[in-house]
Amino acid sequence: MKLFGDKQTMVNIKGYSFIHKSSLTNVGDAGLYVKSELIFRERLDLNLNDDDVEDLWVELFSPFEESIIVGTIYFQPNNSVNDFSRNL
Repeated sequence: MKLFGDKQTMVNIKGYSFIHKSSLTNVGDAGLYVKSELIFRERLDLNLNDDDVEDLWVELFSPFEESIIVGTIYFQPNNSVNDFSRNL
């Protein structure tokens, strides 16, 4: 779903932070909810840099364990699955 306007207000869920990356196209965006009590940072260095997908990556930190990287990818349905798979 393409988000317009104040994205933080539109998708607010109590107790969670919303991280969002707008698409360069007129369809799709990438977004993640992270529990507000977690420490995280967006990992721009992991972006796929592919015009046919929107992706978003975050690193979650824990004082007790190693960090965890979580990502989401939105693949536009009118694009080629074969091309997408080759570019991963």
